[in-house]
Amino acid sequence: MISPATDLFVGDRVVVRYLLGDATPADWRGDHGAARSDVTGILLDDGDPLILERDGVAESIPRARITSVRLLSAKTVRNSEIRALEMAAAAAWPGLESADVDGWLLRAADGFSRRANCALPLDRSARPTESSLTRIGEWFTTRGLPTRLVLPDRLLAATGLDGDDGPRVQVLTRDLPADATSTTERLSTVTLADTLTPEWVRAYVHGERELGTATRVLASADGPVVFAAVNGSAATPIAIGRAAVTTAPDGISWLGLSAVWTDPAHRRVGLATTVVSRLFEWGVERGAVRAYVQVDITNRVAGSWYRRIGFGLHHEYRYLTLPAGGTEQMTEEIEQ
Repeated sequence: MISPATDLFVGDRVVVRYLLGDATPADWRGDHGAARSDVTGILLDDGDPLILERDGVAESIPRARITSVRLLSAKTVRNSEIRALEMAAAAAWPGLESADVDGWLLRAADGFSRRANCALPLDRSARPTESSLTRIGEWFTTRGLPTRLVLPDRLLAATGLDGDDGPRVQVLTRDLPADATSTTERLSTVTLADTLTPEWVRAYVHGERELGTATRVLASADGPVVFAAVNGSAATPIAIGRAAVTTAPDGISWLGLSAVWTDPAHRRVGLATTVVSRLFEWGVERGAVRAYVQVDITNRVAGSWYRRIGFGLHHEYRYLTLPAGGTEQMTEEIEQ
């Protein structure tokens, strides 16, 4: 019996491999006496039994019979589409300075956020060679930062890379409606601004230490960027969200969502949905046709919520922080 999968969410597309059991015809069982079969579908219930929707029919599979569960993207995704979306997402969160090293995009922002302080293999030529990793490490070291790599699904064979793993991150996407405009009174409670206020930034970073750096990082994007808020008393935000529109090399204009947050005292009343709906409108007005959001796989609440409002898995990536001064030995092991 498999243990409950912690990386699956209701709404995900999965492949389940399971034992057919004693009722299986003898000529199906082979030498081991039990045949296996696969079923691909949308996860409706991750309990016991596991319930999938396949071609409009609910299939129940007892966990005791399941031998493996594999997570799939919501739709078939090509490597070129992963690379294109990663480029659009990098443009929406470019950090404060950047450089290209052997096909790797390097970003730095005084340590504020992982995304703005990492090396991303955007070009097809990017490889974790000794020369590349040495140059990447030197670039981050001179800025007082750890050497953190981003390793997107299928874009880079990272076997042999040693370091400290960060959380896996899922990139979730959905189509935007061609006409997302709405005149509902609830959406009118959301204010949009092109510039940040200290109150908005404090709601996001929850402290003063990084206020200046966070303001500059949040305001940076290689395209239109906007800041949404629902204000409570004294103009203090009780729900916020950031969005940027950037265009990928394949011509798709993406609406990137980030910094979606609701004050704990005001949750479960639909404020986040209202903020995101207003940002959808804003994005469509600026030519966006699809939306994405990046969510740590450990954030079960956010992962489930985004799926409920129409997002599905596009691809995953993980962070890897390299040991200080250890790139030479590590790359020698890779190349052997």
